[in-house]
Amino acid sequence: MSLIRGKMARKKKIPVVWDIQEKIYFKELILEIKSRSENLATQIKDRVRESIEQIQYYPMLFEADPLKVNNDGSYRKFVAIHIRITYKIDSDKIIIVRIRHSASEPLDY
Repeated sequence: MSLIRGKMARKKKIPVVWDIQEKIYFKELILEIKSRSENLATQIKDRVRESIEQIQYYPMLFEADPLKVNNDGSYRKFVAIHIRITYKIDSDKIIIVRIRHSASEPLDY
């Protein structure tokens, strides 16, 4: 068991919920990537799953999202290979609020 996993076992797990539209978009993105490379699609899904598991215990682990206008630090982001995922730390949950392919034009929101 890794050190981070050992620490995670002692912290309270925060639930993660997905914005419905973003979950649909993520599934579509994975299907599109899978049509070109099944291996890459699997790697991306695994990385996303691992990162989500980490933020459930350490929500501040990743950097604040610089594309979020007037970000108070509650909007954070991570990249899983080619997929950029933004999440919001709420009082009782973490919300996956934005999915973008990293090759997409960066947009403030």
